Amino acid sequence: MIKFEHVYKKYEDNPAIEDLNLQINDGDFFVMVGPSGSGKTTTLKMINRLIKPTKGKVLIDNKNIEDYDLQKMRLKMGYVLQNIALFPNLTIEENITIQPESLHWTKEKRKRVALDLLDKVGLDPKEYAKRYPNELSGGEQQRVGIIRALATSPDVVLMDEPFSALDPISRTQLQDLVLKLHRELKMTFVFVTHDMHEAIRLGSTIAVLRNGHLEQIGNRDDILNHPTNDFVRGFFQIEQNGQLSVKNLLDDGFGTETTEETNSTLLKDDLIGRLATELKNNNGIVIFNDDDVNYKFTTADLLDFLAKEGEK
Repeated sequence: MIKFEHVYKKYEDNPAIEDLNLQINDGDFFVMVGPSGSGKTTTLKMINRLIKPTKGKVLIDNKNIEDYDLQKMRLKMGYVLQNIALFPNLTIEENITIQPESLHWTKEKRKRVALDLLDKVGLDPKEYAKRYPNELSGGEQQRVGIIRALATSPDVVLMDEPFSALDPISRTQLQDLVLKLHRELKMTFVFVTHDMHEAIRLGSTIAVLRNGHLEQIGNRDDILNHPTNDFVRGFFQIEQNGQLSVKNLLDDGFGTETTEETNSTLLKDDLIGRLATELKNNNGIVIFNDDDVNYKFTTADLLDFLAKEGEK
């Protein structure tokens, strides 16, 4: 069990987390979601001491994480990033077994674990074990990144926006994969995303953050059907803002003019429900032309706009 007790984090004079109190139970699939700058990644990195709180305590099994041996603690945690960061000069098998090797596992045991994990994620060990990262697609590399984090059978797996750079098909496949792995391995997963659809799809428990504050924590039903305030309601329920258009976002200062090529037939008069669909289908970035001007929107633009609407 992981607990945050009255945790604060400041960067110089800028508060990132303010009086955070939450509990992550063993075996949970715990998702933190919110607009950009809400404190999600800062909170995640406090769990493995990449970031230290300014004030307050983070506990694992009722013991302050500052009292754990850092190296031993991190060996019990897997970490998956958006930037896959596989070592290009190592084979896939060698990438997977980096942490087991640091634990002095035998070569035979390391090999057995690597091949078993490759098989679990649908990558034929005979075909993939001796390949190098540049021979794999982005989705395949991220599968390797996931199982590398699982290789030592950690107690906790931390995942920071791991799928946001992938195409929609790969993203959905990997969401299915981590749900399957979570069911099979019964580890605690702590997952950060800015995508409300991803949060609802994956999370057994969902924590909604905004500007360093915990707005609500609960299961899918709690969040969707019993939002605690207008921010949460606006964040997750685009349909209640159904009459708002893309032009409303532009008028509120969201989105930018760009010279990049278009990837959508979206128009300013289209409703934001269509923008949400286009963002989902275009890897979180939509570029469209209206009146001979190209505009660029990101998922963060839409989420921040909805958060602003929720505050009105």
